[in-house]
Amino acid sequence: MGKINMSRNLKHLSTGVSLVILSLGFSLLGALSFFSRAEGNLPILSDLENNCHWLGSGFSIFAGLIFLAAACAYWRR
Repeated sequence: MGKINMSRNLKHLSTGVSLVILSLGFSLLGALSFFSRAEGNLPILSDLENNCHWLGSGFSIFAGLIFLAAACAYWRR
């Protein structure tokens, strides 16, 4: 009986930690994209490319927030 509870606790812990790591990974990836700039202002970059850059960063941070909310909901149960 004790091994079953320990196995269940280990699964619960590893799933929660995985969700937190996913949250941090996506959020940091999105934030890194916000802060990184092309060397010099290249006139080659169009407005569409610039907007896609911001859009992709925003979606990455949003995915990180969703994983964080999933981790919080998972830890509460």
